[in-house]
Amino acid sequence: MNIPWSEKQMKTEKVDARMYLILREDLAYKYIQGGHALAQFALEYREQFEKWNNQYLINLSVFNGLALDELKWELLDKELNDFSYFIEPDLKSELGTAICIFENGDGKVKEALSRCGMSTK
Repeated sequence: MNIPWSEKQMKTEKVDARMYLILREDLAYKYIQGGHALAQFALEYREQFEKWNNQYLINLSVFNGLALDELKWELLDKELNDFSYFIEPDLKSELGTAICIFENGDGKVKEALSRCGMSTK
């Protein structure tokens, strides 16, 4: 039995919404970076974040920062512009540590992320 936990959830229509976190496998604290990317996404794309409504959260991975940067440019080339590219300030690097992107059910994001692996460990 699914009991709504808030009035807002009761009013939200059911959407097959997925939030993808793309993490770097070369970072020991990759899930923390994913949390930062998700929080940044919530601030930048409030409407999409609310549509997601904490449904599916999928962790994917790329090998390192260069691969994450390459993925960022691929998303932009495919005009999938609504994503957060988080850069950890403590690393003093221009390379991102995680990407957070919303999939509204049309399959475009899932297709764009098809080369990413599942995040483990």
